[in-house]
Amino acid sequence: MQPEQLLHLAANTTTEMGDRHESLAAAFEFFNDTSQQLMRSYRLLENKVQQLTAELDTLSAEKADADNRQAETANQMAVLLKVMPAGVIVLDSRGYIIEANAAAQTLLQLPLKGRLWREIISDCFAPRNDDGLEVSTKSGRRVNLATSSLDTGEPSCVGGQIILLTDLTETRKLQQHVSRSERLSAMGKMVSALAHQIRTPLSAAMLYADHLCGNSLPEPKRHDFSRKLHSRLQHMERQVRDMLLFVKSELPLNDLLTCEQLVQGLQEAAEVALSSSKCQCRWQNLSSGGLLKCHREALISALMNLLENSIQASDGPASIEIILAGGQEAFTITLRDKGPGIPPQLLASACEIFMTTKSQGTGLGLAVVQSVVRAHGGSLELHSPEGEGLTVEIQLPVHQLAAVSSV
Repeated sequence: MQPEQLLHLAANTTTEMGDRHESLAAAFEFFNDTSQQLMRSYRLLENKVQQLTAELDTLSAEKADADNRQAETANQMAVLLKVMPAGVIVLDSRGYIIEANAAAQTLLQLPLKGRLWREIISDCFAPRNDDGLEVSTKSGRRVNLATSSLDTGEPSCVGGQIILLTDLTETRKLQQHVSRSERLSAMGKMVSALAHQIRTPLSAAMLYADHLCGNSLPEPKRHDFSRKLHSRLQHMERQVRDMLLFVKSELPLNDLLTCEQLVQGLQEAAEVALSSSKCQCRWQNLSSGGLLKCHREALISALMNLLENSIQASDGPASIEIILAGGQEAFTITLRDKGPGIPPQLLASACEIFMTTKSQGTGLGLAVVQSVVRAHGGSLELHSPEGEGLTVEIQLPVHQLAAVSSV
């Protein structure tokens, strides 16, 4: 090989080696760059993992704390349910008892969990005529029932019902004791005033009877004295009737009346009183159904006291309005007249026994009405705006047996 060729070959070899060196250097540089990028990515990933781990630890701690609080709340609720003095029963959507506390078990004296509530009603409750707003159990307890739906409207809500049973036996006994004490106190006052209340009409009756014993009495006088004697005896009979109604501590509520039947009975009782007066009575029956558990005779007699008061208060022709309205919870009986009414300073004490604004009044009318209304578990209110007469409003509870059976 010629020297020129050798030189040319050497030059080519050197050039190729330089190119390879540059390629290798570029490869190392690319490798270094890639390694640095990988390191940076790894650090970022490592930081992200640490951040996520910290967040997960925080969430885990918060969840554990929430679980602990929820468990603590559940324990507190379980303890509260256990120690509550009132009975609590929880029903599912089918009416089965899924929870019942110790108070409910003690009150109803039967195993409750897993049973149908309507079976418990049949086995445990025995409603009585004088229950009022409570329901009697077969063991003799008086129980108030309150219910509330568990359906919140949320998709996860399974529905059901919660029932609260409150034992009012001792409360009812205390009310009866207080009522009896009040009546005994009132009876003492009544006895002290009885002589004065009866003496005047009795003396008049004896005087008329003494005149009637005379044989020489003219027939017109005999007829007049007989009429006056009868009037005085009627007056005393009415006083005795009112006093007997007042002193009765309890009335057997054995009658079930609709508003129509009550109106009819009151109209029949008021026929003579209205026909012998110059008053017109306007009756309105706005009831929407329902039954009234009552003592029919006592209730109509009490309402007649109100009507007679209005007739006596109306000087000359007047209009008296009686409105009966009934709903799902209460009957309302309203009587309005256009008489002089009751002075504001006497309105608060108007229902006290022997309290009267009339010179010939006995002071028993409103006291008897209030006594009868209370015996029916109701309330009485008086309204007497100046110059607008007197309005008496009575509210009586609607018979609740059907409502109890449907709980």
